[in-house]
Amino acid sequence: MALEALPHPLLPAFFSPGGALRANALQGYLLSLTPAYAPYAPLPVVRLFVLSEKDWRARLPYPYGLPFQHTGPEGLILYAPLTYPERLLHRLREVLLPLGPPPGEIPAFLDLNLGHEYAHALQVAWRLRTGARWLDEFLANYLFLLGLKEKRPELAQELLLFSAYLARLNPEKKSLSLYERRRGNLESALWFQAHFTLKAWEILEKDGDRLLKTFLAEAPLDRRKGHRLLLALYPDLKAWFAAFGLRGAP
Repeated sequence: MALEALPHPLLPAFFSPGGALRANALQGYLLSLTPAYAPYAPLPVVRLFVLSEKDWRARLPYPYGLPFQHTGPEGLILYAPLTYPERLLHRLREVLLPLGPPPGEIPAFLDLNLGHEYAHALQVAWRLRTGARWLDEFLANYLFLLGLKEKRPELAQELLLFSAYLARLNPEKKSLSLYERRRGNLESALWFQAHFTLKAWEILEKDGDRLLKTFLAEAPLDRRKGHRLLLALYPDLKAWFAAFGLRGAP
């Protein structure tokens, strides 16, 4: 069956049959963040797809479940599942078991992080992708938090609570170099994202949008320029990143 649509000039949503309410809710959530970003640069058109497992598998080569952002000839796209598969939720519960009960529902946390994927789309449109995975993820967390703090502060607090909770994980692989080469696992990925979020929040609380304005003024970015700008603004980050085992950090 063909996908149905919720038109919008900035964030049109397309969804599998039965997904109207969920697509409307996710579209509304992302649109609630856009006024925080509009003053900085033109907002791109980002298409949101909310797919059943059948439709997902017909279109994508990736496992069904985790929301993600994709850039291709067809433009900027966000993918989200119609429902989270139990196998994914079970994997997450297994990882989190040593920490005790999470501070919220796992599906709600995954939905919240669709805003992080939208931040990646902004990075692409605004030429802020550097090609360094850790730096792009760090900046996406900063952009995401900037939007939440400005327009959805209650959700910013939820994200920070979850991040503080996930930062208590103790993965075997904590090397940023391995993270850069995608050699970690789910536990280490969650742990890194939690620490990136908490540090990005510190910067946002201290300096507001200074980091974003500086990066936009220097766009397009690459790995070397991104490193240089970040350390010029925040020299203390060199010691922070070195704690993750990145040689010559960053």
